[in-house]
Amino acid sequence: MPVSAPPTLDPWIPPCPTRETDLEWAPLTTLDLSLITGDDFTNVPSSVVSEVGQAFSRDGFIYAENHGLSWSQVLRQFAIGQYAFNSVSESDKARFKADILSTGSFVGYKEQGHWKLNGVKDRIEQLNFGSQSFTEENKKKQFPESLHSLLPEIQEFARFNHAVILRKILSVLSLVLKLPVDYLWNLSKEPEKKGLDLLRYAMYHTPDQSDDEKLGGVRLQGHTDFNSVSILWSQPITSLEVLMPDNQWRLVKHRDNALVINLGDAMHFISGGYLKQTIHRVVAPPQDQAHYTRLGIFYFALFNDDVSLEPLEEQSQVVRQAYAQRKKIEGAGFWDAVKAKGEKVPTAGDWERLRVKAYGQQHAKKAQDGHDVEEIAGQKVTGYNGERVKPKNQFVGQQHASIRAN
Repeated sequence: MPVSAPPTLDPWIPPCPTRETDLEWAPLTTLDLSLITGDDFTNVPSSVVSEVGQAFSRDGFIYAENHGLSWSQVLRQFAIGQYAFNSVSESDKARFKADILSTGSFVGYKEQGHWKLNGVKDRIEQLNFGSQSFTEENKKKQFPESLHSLLPEIQEFARFNHAVILRKILSVLSLVLKLPVDYLWNLSKEPEKKGLDLLRYAMYHTPDQSDDEKLGGVRLQGHTDFNSVSILWSQPITSLEVLMPDNQWRLVKHRDNALVINLGDAMHFISGGYLKQTIHRVVAPPQDQAHYTRLGIFYFALFNDDVSLEPLEEQSQVVRQAYAQRKKIEGAGFWDAVKAKGEKVPTAGDWERLRVKAYGQQHAKKAQDGHDVEEIAGQKVTGYNGERVKPKNQFVGQQHASIRAN
C-alpha cells in the first residue's frame, strides 16, 4: 500500500530561555564532534580522548556540538514530536500503548501515570521507536496510521543518531579505555537487526500544584539510565539537573543545536566502573518558564541485545585496574552474587528489560539516607530523592521571611 504524503506540521516554537540569573549551572565539558574524522570516524585527536575521558570518569555528562544537522532540521524533529502528542487521537495512543510490564520495552506510546513516586503518578507522555520498529510488519503493529507517512523521516533521524553521533562517541570511549578504536562500535552496530536502541519523543505535562509540592518540584526521580550512551537534543526549558561529584544538584544550561550526552549502566559495567553512569533528574522549571510544556527528544543507544555486561578486564588494562580498585572498595564485583547462584551475567538486553519493567513501580524500599533502593540482578539500584534546588534569591527570601516570622 503506498504511503500517503506527510501531514503539514505546525512548527515547533522553542520556548524562551529563562531570564533568571541566580541558577546553579553544571560546568560541563564541550566536545566538538567535527574533530572526529575519517570514513569510519576513527581519527580522534589525543586532546579529545583526554578531555572526554576525564569528563566521563568524573561527571558523566558532556555537551556536544557540530553534530552535522542544521537547527532547522532539529526543529523539524521537534515539530514531529509535537504532532505525535497533539494531533494523534487519544484512542490511537491507547491502541498503540507500549506493553511495558510484559515486554520490558518502551516501544509505542507510554501514557501518563505508568510510573509512581511516593504515590504520585507521573505526568510524562512518550512515543518510543525501537531500532527494529521500522519494518513493514512492526510499524503496522506498533504505530498508528497517522504517523506512517512520517516514519521515513523518523528512521533517517534515528539512523543519524546511531551511525554518526553514537559512532563518534564510541570511538572516543574505546580510546579512553585503551581499546581498538572500533571496539565499542562493534558491540553496537547493526541496531536494526541486533539492537534495542530507542528514539524517544517526550512531553512533560505540568502536574497539579499539590502533586508538585508533594515531590518537592521533582518531576522525574533521580536515576541512572539503563543503556550505554544517551543523547539528549537540547531544548530551552531549564529542568534537567545532574548530581555533580561534590554531591550537589546543578542545572544543565540549554544551548541551541547542541547535544547533552551522558553514559548509562551498561557502559559503567563493561568499563569496570571507570566510566561513570550519571545520576540525573527532571525538576520544575524556573517561574518564568512554568507556563510552558516541555518537549524533549532523546536517543538511547544500547550495546546489542546479546552483549554481556561482564567488565572488559581481559581486553583493557584501564578496565582491569578500575575494576580491581572497585572490588577492593566494595568487596565484590558487579556480578558476583549472580554468579554465586549459578546464573549468567546479564546481557545488555537482559538488563534493559529488567530495569524497564521495574522502573517507577514502587518496588523499592526507603534506605536510611532517604533514597529508594531495590535489587535487580544482584545490583543495588537507587532512586535518588530530595527537593529541587531553589534559586538563590528564593532561598534568601525564605530565610528573611522566617526571620520576620520569628
